[in-house]
Amino acid sequence: MKTTTPPAMRSGSYHKGHVAEDLLRTARSLLDRETAESVSVRRLTREIGVTPANFYNHFSSVHDLLLQIAADSFVQCTRQLRYFQRNTVTRTDALKAALVEYASFAQRHPQTFRIMFGFVPNAISHKIYHNAAIQAFATLLEIVYGQKMLHLHDIEGTRKRARIGYGLCAMGHGLAMMLADGQLLFGKDPGQAQQEMIEGIIDAFIHNELHEALTRPTGRKA
Repeated sequence: MKTTTPPAMRSGSYHKGHVAEDLLRTARSLLDRETAESVSVRRLTREIGVTPANFYNHFSSVHDLLLQIAADSFVQCTRQLRYFQRNTVTRTDALKAALVEYASFAQRHPQTFRIMFGFVPNAISHKIYHNAAIQAFATLLEIVYGQKMLHLHDIEGTRKRARIGYGLCAMGHGLAMMLADGQLLFGKDPGQAQQEMIEGIIDAFIHNELHEALTRPTGRKA
């Protein structure tokens, strides 16, 4: 698996004051080369040459470390969404770019994608992770609606007012998972084909093709 993460540091190469950063960097490298299950206290501390006790000076558990990585990924996601907001002509263009990049990220970093969504039990109780995930989702809703839509004091109201946003998020996540798992096959130039498919699905949402399909008389050709 191709990785853009620096290789894991070895014994004797870490800086005494940078243990937390070295642990995170090494864990990211393992996620890009292996699986989330391969990240353990023993493995990480051996890679950078510190004792397991030193690990617990910085993280309460492996899950704590993994959720910090997931939170960092959500922060980067929010930055990317803000970039699309600023640098596209329309919000439709921004939404298309966001979901294409989301699917691409899931394929480039499938194990990081796993820890962002469901790998760690009760992740919502991790405050840093939860806040970062909420901010990314709130930014996506802003792209769709052109205004702030997520109000934490009124989650039920937000769900009613932002149903399309929730649906688009769920659709984008499902597509990303299917692409990351290799369930959707493409011929030549798969990157371009994936982009066209995602953009076409968004256009179908915009033009209400679902209503047209459901109200078409049975047996009539599309």
